[in-house]
Amino acid sequence: MDRHLSLSQAARLIGVKRGDIQKKIQANELTVMEGTVVLSDLKKAFPDAIYEDNSMLEKVEKFMQDAVHKMAQSEREGARLDALSRRIVKVNQELAAERQRSRQLEELIDSLRQELITLNNKGIDEPLHNTQQWLDEQLYILNHNQSQTPVAQLEKQIQQFMLPHVRLLPSRHDFISDKSETLLESALRSGLAVDYGCNNGKCGKCKARLVSGQVEKMGHQDYVFPENEKQQGYILTCSNTAVTDITLETEEAINTEDIPLQSVTTKVKHIDKQHAHVAILTLKTSRSQRLRFLSGQTIELSLNNHQHDNGQPINAEYSIASCPCEPSNLEFHIPIKDDEPFAHAVLHKLKENESITLNGPHGHFILNEDSPNSLIFIAWDTGFASIKSLMEHAMSLDKAESIHLYWFTTKIDYHYKDNLCRAWNDALDNFTYTRIMSEAKISTITDRLIQHLHYDHPHLLNFDFYISAPGHLNHQLKPTLLAEGVNSQNMHFEQIFHGQEVTLE
Repeated sequence: MDRHLSLSQAARLIGVKRGDIQKKIQANELTVMEGTVVLSDLKKAFPDAIYEDNSMLEKVEKFMQDAVHKMAQSEREGARLDALSRRIVKVNQELAAERQRSRQLEELIDSLRQELITLNNKGIDEPLHNTQQWLDEQLYILNHNQSQTPVAQLEKQIQQFMLPHVRLLPSRHDFISDKSETLLESALRSGLAVDYGCNNGKCGKCKARLVSGQVEKMGHQDYVFPENEKQQGYILTCSNTAVTDITLETEEAINTEDIPLQSVTTKVKHIDKQHAHVAILTLKTSRSQRLRFLSGQTIELSLNNHQHDNGQPINAEYSIASCPCEPSNLEFHIPIKDDEPFAHAVLHKLKENESITLNGPHGHFILNEDSPNSLIFIAWDTGFASIKSLMEHAMSLDKAESIHLYWFTTKIDYHYKDNLCRAWNDALDNFTYTRIMSEAKISTITDRLIQHLHYDHPHLLNFDFYISAPGHLNHQLKPTLLAEGVNSQNMHFEQIFHGQEVTLE
């Protein structure tokens, strides 16, 4: 059935003045009935206009009417309904054009990838493989940061305005709940360490008390609440989504003591052995047994199918290089050392889909989520692994005014995630990446760092420092930074477990 629109609605929908529509009516190019026009007639009268589904506009109008008492709290924060509606229509038009262009680019990129695979299969190995790897990394960054384009930023703002907001008590942390996700999934994606277990409605660990607002069940639930918890309004976040803005009272991990020790069996998803001195190991957890951890922590990996001569499983401790916001995909950076049994097995024996058991997590090198300071990260060699986890967590929280990474190595190819860091640097307004090659002398490293800090950040008082380096380098950096005016409580150090075999003098 055709939709009838008022002249004002029609003008906003196609981005023209109301007078332009009246001219079409006067020229008998458009029919008006009782002050409204029919959408199909409007499309014929303005064939060059870019139309988008106007349901978002109607939702916004209703939402604004329902929420007008909230917006009246501040004239500066409020916005006129008509102005907001026109802006949304304009964004819809821009989005239509962007989506068409995006589809064309996706087709082109897919054709390029297929061509690279075809050529690679013909035996031209290393150069094409490196090109394909570079393309895959660029696509990952593009997808990860697609919300940074101007049009997508406006779309994100509109979605955030439309989607329910969730506040957690007692932490008072907030996140946006996507109605296509459970409350648990939205919280984890937002970088919040809420409690959960099976993730399928059985264990009850993700239960939370609904203080205000409405939720809707979207998944099966076997867990049965005691009668007193039913009366208090408890729900499972793994099987409910928000319908309105809500407030939940729930357990949330703030420090390492809040994270239980776990034993989680994972599968090898991918092993990337293309870098000069490090292999990237990616593990996949099952949906019902994900790992809870805080960014920057370490964990013991045990190879279930490979043993020492005495029959004991081969195991080793490594920093988790991925963000807690993606608990089902875990990344580890394994330094290539044939004299270490675990690294040797990863390089020469481990296959995809083999099982690895994780025990932990451990460590206190974690992000201070409540700090208002900007962030400076300093990594030495494979100390980048824990730094990467911290940075991705900070990005997911989107609180830091600025993030600056300084990555030290003794050789240029030891910056094994250089493409990733450079892509972040290009895509994110608040992220800066500085790679530094240095002699393996503590005095040289500290001098180079201070030179960069003086140039990049003349005042270091309002910065938090996260440093992952060998222990004796950490011991030298602390007094050096104190002398530069950095507060002791703003410095966080991790001694890397596995690094390149370079003796720091």
